[in-house]
Amino acid sequence: MIDYLQRTQDLDNLITVIHNLSQMKTGSTFAINGQWGCGKTFLLNLLEEKLKANCEDTSEESRYFIVRYDCWKNNFYAEPIIPMLSSVIEALDLESANVTDGILDTIKETASEYIGTLLKNRLGFNPINIVDNLDKHIQKRQEATFAFDNIFALKKALNSVRDALAELAENKTILFIVDELDRCLPEYSIRVLENIHHIFSGIDNFITLLAIDRNELTQVIKTAYGTDIDTSAYLKKIIDFYVQLDFGKPASDYWDKYSDFSSRFFGSDISINWCYNVIPTLMANLDIRTQEKIWKKAELIHNMITDNVLDCSCLVYELVVLIQDYCASQSAQAKSNFRSILDKLLDDYIKPLKKSYYDGEAYHKLGDHPIARIIWYQKGWALSQNPVLAPRDLDSTIRVPYICSYAKSIKEADELMRKFTQLSRVIE
Repeated sequence: MIDYLQRTQDLDNLITVIHNLSQMKTGSTFAINGQWGCGKTFLLNLLEEKLKANCEDTSEESRYFIVRYDCWKNNFYAEPIIPMLSSVIEALDLESANVTDGILDTIKETASEYIGTLLKNRLGFNPINIVDNLDKHIQKRQEATFAFDNIFALKKALNSVRDALAELAENKTILFIVDELDRCLPEYSIRVLENIHHIFSGIDNFITLLAIDRNELTQVIKTAYGTDIDTSAYLKKIIDFYVQLDFGKPASDYWDKYSDFSSRFFGSDISINWCYNVIPTLMANLDIRTQEKIWKKAELIHNMITDNVLDCSCLVYELVVLIQDYCASQSAQAKSNFRSILDKLLDDYIKPLKKSYYDGEAYHKLGDHPIARIIWYQKGWALSQNPVLAPRDLDSTIRVPYICSYAKSIKEADELMRKFTQLSRVIE
């Protein structure tokens, strides 16, 4: 996995927390808290990979037993307890050599019994009978599977699972990772949280790690229980503490991800370096998924307007247009925040001309720099939409080119950027 957001420090912090909880050998539930799309799943993948790699060291060999539960992939189940128990069974299957047969059989047979009963009552048949990895544990008990009360079966299943995990936890720290909780329907998310709390709380050396967006989860709780509920108090009963996750910072190989598209733009080394430094700044308040969508949309629209290789200022301008549109669609505050970032970039290069961005003197003093071209493209689009803003006695499509020494040389790019901006409003 390529770490495009420099998550090394976040990963180290997470491992340090888990190692210390493991040494304490107490039960704990904590959460990675970050906005949707900031890369929580990617960080969990890195974590799982790192912990499993550590297990190759004999000193770490029996330290962790990891169970991964993806809420989104399993939210078609009416009862989340079904895939949760199945996740435990599957994990035990993979490491059965390290687990006594007695523990494994107890969990499989009892959980299969309850799950089969519950599903039969809901669906009219027992779909577990067709699941290969459970067949051998169900076949011996087919006649007896549905001959007992559901409540008794549930209690028996959960007690067996808890007892088995508690025995396993005497030698290993159990890490139960729950991902994609904030993508599920409110009712399902609440059931997952409460089931985790009821099933696993009180088991020593059992760590539950949740990946959540706390703000979204707060709204989910209010949707389920009403706006008057004290969400902080509710979450305190389930989550002990939080590890905060921001949007990260682009790594040096960030550009490798978009090299096919960015290679279609040229410029001097100074111009290209400026563009490559500026773009991550423009993307600073965007999560990685939104960034990916903006790059993809930029490439799509660019392909629609030209096959030519353009100046690197065009790449920055295209991204500016799409980021600005995205922020405007989110909120007035998001739009204002991005405008502040963009204005600061302009100020860094034309502070003496702050009040005259678009006049001839500004163009003349800036020379053939990407920032001057970007201003030129912006002004061209603005004047084409509002010709009355053009200086008197001047064609709004020309914009005093006699003052700008390179206006003629970028006429084609200027027209293409206007087409790009127009299409960006059409393709949302």
